[in-house]
Amino acid sequence: MRSYMGYALLFLSSLLLAACGDSSETAAPVAGTPVPVSTTFTVSVDAPEGIILANQSSFSLIQPAYANAVKDLTEQNFAAVWLDDTGKVFDSINITRLESQGDGKYVLDAGTRPRINAVLLVDLDGVPEFTVGENLPTGLYMTPLAAERLAISLESSLTYYALALRVSADGSWGVFSDVFESAAQGAVALALEDINKIAIDIRDTLFPQIGVQGLTLKDLMSLTIVQTMTEGRLERYFTEQSAVVANILAILNDGYWEISATESNDGKGIFADSTSYDGNETTITEYSWDKTGSDDITLSELFTYLSNSTAFGTEDIRSQVLTDQGWIGLFEYLKVQFSTDRSALLTDAALNTSDERGVTLEARVYSLAGKKMHDFLSSRENHYLTRYIPDDTTFADGSSGFYFTWRPESETYLLCDNTNDKDTCRVYPILTPDAGFTSLDDVKTPLFDIGITIDQVNGFKLSDNIVAEFISDDFFTVRYWSRIAANEWTIQDTGVWAPATISGRPVIRFDVPDIIKQIADDYPYNGRNLFLVEDRGFVNIGEVLLELAEFNFSGFDNDAKAQIFAAASRDNLPPFGECAFGNTGLANEGLFLNAVIECGGDERFTTQSVTDLVDKTLVQISEEGEITAHILRSDNSWEHYRNTLQEAGSRIWSLTEDGYLKLIGDTNIEDEFDYWSLTSYEYQQNLLAIKVFSQQGQQAQISSLMAREYLPDSLAACIDGDSGWDPATTTPVVKETLANYNTQVQQCKEVWFGRNPVFTKALLIGQTGNNSDDKALIFASDTGGEGGNHSNPDTARYLKLSDDFQGDFFLGSYVDGSGCGFNFDILWKIEDDGTLYYEAVDGSMNERIQITDTDGLKLAIKAFNHQSRWQTDETLLYGSDEGEIWSDIVTLIDASQVPNVVPVEPPPPVEEETPPEGETPPAEGEEPPAEEPTGPPAGTILNDGQTCAYLEVPEQPAP
Repeated sequence: MRSYMGYALLFLSSLLLAACGDSSETAAPVAGTPVPVSTTFTVSVDAPEGIILANQSSFSLIQPAYANAVKDLTEQNFAAVWLDDTGKVFDSINITRLESQGDGKYVLDAGTRPRINAVLLVDLDGVPEFTVGENLPTGLYMTPLAAERLAISLESSLTYYALALRVSADGSWGVFSDVFESAAQGAVALALEDINKIAIDIRDTLFPQIGVQGLTLKDLMSLTIVQTMTEGRLERYFTEQSAVVANILAILNDGYWEISATESNDGKGIFADSTSYDGNETTITEYSWDKTGSDDITLSELFTYLSNSTAFGTEDIRSQVLTDQGWIGLFEYLKVQFSTDRSALLTDAALNTSDERGVTLEARVYSLAGKKMHDFLSSRENHYLTRYIPDDTTFADGSSGFYFTWRPESETYLLCDNTNDKDTCRVYPILTPDAGFTSLDDVKTPLFDIGITIDQVNGFKLSDNIVAEFISDDFFTVRYWSRIAANEWTIQDTGVWAPATISGRPVIRFDVPDIIKQIADDYPYNGRNLFLVEDRGFVNIGEVLLELAEFNFSGFDNDAKAQIFAAASRDNLPPFGECAFGNTGLANEGLFLNAVIECGGDERFTTQSVTDLVDKTLVQISEEGEITAHILRSDNSWEHYRNTLQEAGSRIWSLTEDGYLKLIGDTNIEDEFDYWSLTSYEYQQNLLAIKVFSQQGQQAQISSLMAREYLPDSLAACIDGDSGWDPATTTPVVKETLANYNTQVQQCKEVWFGRNPVFTKALLIGQTGNNSDDKALIFASDTGGEGGNHSNPDTARYLKLSDDFQGDFFLGSYVDGSGCGFNFDILWKIEDDGTLYYEAVDGSMNERIQITDTDGLKLAIKAFNHQSRWQTDETLLYGSDEGEIWSDIVTLIDASQVPNVVPVEPPPPVEEETPPEGETPPAEGEEPPAEEPTGPPAGTILNDGQTCAYLEVPEQPAP
């Protein structure tokens, strides 16, 4: 993302514009104390959907629908008070009349002129209670009665409440003192505009990080994140407004920094752009840190713009400006034409001399020493950076901040880039959202054909919850419809439009009412002055920059920038671990968001990270030892495994706009699903910490899980410490002890955050007493290697387990697919530490197996084998706790898949033959020559299943 002075500030990715407006309107000074007067105010009351009322004793998933308009209030729900010079409640204000206009709008007469210290209070649940001489009460919606048309919302309430607390703490109205004392109506209007801009900024930065469902307003006001962000934003505003005039030429010579950060499904990044001017050339250097993997924050140079030499092509166009030559592409870079100590004149790099649209730039400066970094990184453009900076970190001496004022020299019409058939600027009718307007006449609605309901309106969406309808009447009326519930719309306000011709192009000019900008959920423009124009076959919408209209943005000097990035580090994030915050069996999506934010580090699911997960296995191990796994597939299906066995079903996954991985377990029941939110990632072990929201019918719960990521077929046996096998002597190469085996198991075990893979009854037995779900283990080393593809079942070995019980053991069998003598009955059990122990019924061997790792589909094991012949053989002299250590990969299969093997019997003994002619038999009493020892018969339990020698077919002599 790039952020620059000037026109760059007008795009969605630009820095915050805090318009100061025109302060020419004046009125006779009024004392700081109230005077008898009455004013009619029109107020819209909006409350978030799902917020709990104070009289609700318990939470239910389905909340009263206050989405967004509150339509059933009466006089008892309203009160008004004056605040004194220290922010305390001074007195009540009489409300002499209140009428509901429906749709959440109310008209009231109150005994005050518009003032910033006259406060309207609303209790959605009852009578607002306050105490004279005290601070404003928590838990009430509020707004200053500073204009005749107002909107009460969550953001207005949080902002004004924080402002009143700030005034009370300071004992002064600070930068608002002159407005408080004089109450000049022009100054009051401008103060309200600033307060509303702070409220919108708080909404855009805070609301994506909190959920309101299941909470009362009082609960929200008590949240630490709400208090710190509202207080911090006001600290920044008070500091910026108190700044002193700075030498802009000196600032440009030294260079200043703009800092921004982004987080979305496209990824996240931190950006720092340096702008300087040496009297001849403007230099803008962009630096960025794009989060990839576990690398810490390190800015690298992305691009450097030199005003005298950098060339651009059409692909660099970010917006367009209307000139006498038509639309000219702008490249988002400004160059300084000249500068004095007080102001600089800039123009866009793309414009020719005859088309220049100049911009003046002025600056004020303030010291940052001792101030919290978080407070000055509190805008919607850079607040994501604060998670890497400790809460109490402050700036050191010598650091400064800048408050820039940016002002067009002439009226300028800006349009986003719509070249190459881009549809970004197009205006679409709400009735036919797939077919854009093609002429300005299409946008206008004849008076006789105006809509009665939203379904009849020939309008277009100004934002997600605002529709503009242009009417061809004698008054050039624009009606603004707002959505007050899921499918309920009402006319919120009206304005005017005007036809005009600009640079030979017909346009429609209109100024959006301030109340509409306030309540628009995602208003995509910085100012309220907009226009419509036909271009490239469609009607497009753009923004008008008015001459002398002021916009503001913030910057840092070199010292402040250096201090910010010296303090910013991923080491400041919470350590990786499981976060149980917010886990509840009575959940909603708002509470889930709060849990995610509280538990979040700097990870989230993104388009790229989810793509990287495709075909990998995400393994979970519960406290009870249950092994589950998920595999996302590229066709947006996903597979679920429980105890290594796949569960049938039709499942789909998707990535939501909030960065949640949505998992639907049954495509026939799409209203039952899980949201997974990635809150942290441990790169050394590929571990994911995840918050889960599970919606099942009318019930929902929040829980936590950890998963480990495995590449396909990456599971490997840990062969460290294995004995090895000598086929010549049919014995282990190295004699090992049971104690060494246990040590090797612990060294090989992949245990992560207490998740210890072990054998459990659920894994090996299934449902006790039900032989139809009996299991068996098949060993990969006998089936074509550790891949375990079972390509040759005739050479496979199976450990067949039943849940038939005999004494302290279950019954089972060891089966060799080749039919050799390696087939015998076993007794087996699961020991307390999760070891699978079994022994041959005839006592010829015993073996124990432990799981060292699992990818959710297969099990890596380490085994210890003891054979009785090693213990009785006088040449071997094995002890009872000595034997062989070996490792393998095993797969769990249904016992019914084990073949019915008929053991191959060895051939009968060869009868004693008469010595060949000429050979003298041994004399009586003489010992025959000794034969070479051959070891145990091939293909028996005593040689661990070596190839059956007696299966070899002897070569037949030629006839």
